[in-house]
Amino acid sequence: MNLLALIPVLILVQASYFDMQGTIKEVVTPTDILVDNKTIKLADVDISGLTNGQYIYLMNDIKPWLTGKDVFVKGSYVYFDLQGSYNSVSINEMIQKEIENIKENWPYCCYRIR
Repeated sequence: MNLLALIPVLILVQASYFDMQGTIKEVVTPTDILVDNKTIKLADVDISGLTNGQYIYLMNDIKPWLTGKDVFVKGSYVYFDLQGSYNSVSINEMIQKEIENIKENWPYCCYRIR
């Protein structure tokens, strides 16, 4: 019975760790997303070195993947809201990994856009 009493406390502690919770309304760029009515500039996402085709491919990939998802925000880092919990890997890290994958495997991983 004591364990059940701790569950609301754990949820409150987790929620207070984040600056905000909301829904991604738009992916403006790979480094800027709109969460509810606030634009979040994502830290540690570097799009330098992408060609125009690679940039377009990245945007076409991440827009449908992120738009409409519920998230937690801590500073400049965004995490998927997994029904009250979160994945320790940030969306920032996921996007940066996708950028690196595109750079390393282009054009073999992706279709060419001119």
